[in-house]
Amino acid sequence: MLHKPHRPRYVRLSAEHCRALLGEGAVLEPWMVISGGRFVAKQRLAMIGPKGRIDGVAIVGPTVTETEVSLADRDDERLGVAEAPSRGVILVGPAGEAKVAAPE
Repeated sequence: MLHKPHRPRYVRLSAEHCRALLGEGAVLEPWMVISGGRFVAKQRLAMIGPKGRIDGVAIVGPTVTETEVSLADRDDERLGVAEAPSRGVILVGPAGEAKVAAPE
């Protein structure tokens, strides 16, 4: 059994957020197959919180009904969402930005 010593940092985008962040007609391009039809996409995003920014955030595809954000250990402190979870995070892609609720 493989034990994960940390939580991975990634985003799963809704179709709406995929278009807003990557552009109209953009398709998530598989880079690495995970399991269950999921994959890590070639595209990456930036994640901005009240206190900081993280670039190169992985996108896990395919798209989902509602955008999901998973933060790695201590990312909530780095971004400042630990102190202000109601402010959420802003995802930034080559075509635009989208605000999403802070991860739980």
